[in-house]
Amino acid sequence: MAIFAIADLHLSHGTDKPMDVFGPHWENHEARLCEAWLSSVTDKDTVIIPGDISWGMTMEQALPDLQFLDGLPGRKILSKGNHDYWWGTLGKVEVFASEHGLTTLSFMKNNAFLVEGCAVCGTRGWLLPSDPEFKTADQVIYERELGRLERSLAEGKKLLGEKGGNIIAVLHYPPIMRQQTESGFSTILEKYHVITCIYGHLHGRGHLKAFEGELNGVNYHLAAGDYISFKPLPL
Repeated sequence: MAIFAIADLHLSHGTDKPMDVFGPHWENHEARLCEAWLSSVTDKDTVIIPGDISWGMTMEQALPDLQFLDGLPGRKILSKGNHDYWWGTLGKVEVFASEHGLTTLSFMKNNAFLVEGCAVCGTRGWLLPSDPEFKTADQVIYERELGRLERSLAEGKKLLGEKGGNIIAVLHYPPIMRQQTESGFSTILEKYHVITCIYGHLHGRGHLKAFEGELNGVNYHLAAGDYISFKPLPL
């Protein structure tokens, strides 16, 4: 009963969006993902998927990708990435999944899940204020995502109860970077004594900007699919 993580699957069964245009490391990535998943994940395991799941623009377009994931072994906890335009409100997504028999998928937004004695919490995240592309309008979104992270972590703490337990934080955007090891996100993670934080979003040369390892008690892991060779990362 293990816990794995892998972000940025960028599936496109319902749309025409081949990923190999982004380089040879993306060639046959869905087949490689499937092979690695089947060789490591069992029906008793849980896989956390921190965003950029499907290129579908609507839930109907994303359905073949969600069905693909549903058919793989294990429980999957999905959270939203910046390219998941198909993702509506939590209620609509959950109803859609129920209507289409997607029984192994759970969706994370302002909530938390208890898995193997750990609380899994998180949000999408956003650009950090130090990012050159960060604009004035981004500040509102940044602060909103900070609030969502804190609400999810508070919910996770409730699930753990008085006995406590480890918290796994899940973001799509990096909460810190190699050149910036402090942010509003990291402050909240430390406040709630998060043990492990997984994130995605960074690709190609962006991998060089990633921070990995322990900082102030939090262990950070980049779980972007192309970074981990599309092999679910054991936590």
